[in-house]
Order: sequence, then structure tokens, then C-alpha cells
Amino acid sequence: MPLGFAQRIVSRDDLVARFIDSAAGAAARVVHGTRAELATLVAGFSGDGLASDGVARFDREAQRVASRCLSMVPGVPGTVAVPDDPHALADLDLLVCEGVLGVAENGGIWLPASRLGERSALVLARHVVVVLARSSIVADLHAAYAAVDVSAESFGVFLAGPSKTADIEQSLVIGAHGAMGVTVVLLDE
Repeated sequence: MPLGFAQRIVSRDDLVARFIDSAAGAAARVVHGTRAELATLVAGFSGDGLASDGVARFDREAQRVASRCLSMVPGVPGTVAVPDDPHALADLDLLVCEGVLGVAENGGIWLPASRLGERSALVLARHVVVVLARSSIVADLHAAYAAVDVSAESFGVFLAGPSKTADIEQSLVIGAHGAMGVTVVLLDE
């Protein structure tokens, strides 16, 4: 009987490499950084993703996106506060949140309600930036479910890339039911 993926993993680097490949397969973008660089990375966000060189881009699109940013990550400034009425997030361009753990086998990231501020922000934002520590990546969903207490919060979700559907004439459409893009910032901690 062949060994499962979790049994073949021999190092943290293997887990991270598999996570990056799986996340890319789910149409998510992965960039590397440190906690000290987070504010600069997010400030460099433009409508198509983070600046490829990691340098802040202050063009009109970046300024427009930054004007409607909900950040749930300490040290990363947002311009929108968590509202009492979730309808106020209908025109949200960017949500910045922090994942609890990542799953190497499918590129999913566990996001409990406490990390989202308002859970509707996850599907209303045009783009989602998820901060994830490299050390929090596990091999598979079995390990993830063993590590997560799903009863601890009223809501939680595994996010793997942007919203996708192929129901319409069997053509893949990205962003039909939620975020049009997901960027994962893997932190070296």
C-alpha cells in the first residue's frame, strides 16, 4: 500500500513547498515576507495583486483599493472599521486577515470568525490577503481537524483560493460568488 502524503513529508520545507503548489493550483498567489514587512506588502497591493517586486506601489489603483481596506492584522492599517451592519462592507476592496493554519495537501487555510472581524467581509471583498505563519502548515485535513477546535467559535471556514464556479456552461469563472483574488503572505517567523 502506498504511503499517504502526510507519511512522506520529511521536513517543514516539504510542507511549505507542497502548500505553495496546492495554493497555486487553487488560483491563490503566495508571497513570502516577515511580520515587519506586512504593512509595506499590503500598501503595495494593487488591483491585480501585490507588486511583483514587493515594493509599495502608490498608483491610483493602489490608492483606490487602500481606501476601502478592512485589516484584522495588528500593524497593518486599514481604512474601514468593522461595521455594526455587514451591508456596509458591500464595496470592500481588500480584507487583510490572519489564518490559524494552512493545509499542504489542498492549499486551504483555516479562518475562524475571530480572525475575520465580520465574516461577510470574506465574500464581499474583491481581494483577500491572508497572513499565515510557515510554522502553522500541516500535512493534510486529518492533521488540520485534529489541531482545530471547531466548537470554539460560531463560524470558521477553510479558504483555498478565490471564489470559483464552473456551473455556467462548464466554463471556469473566478470571483463569481466571492473574492476575485486571494494572496497568501507566508511569514518566516
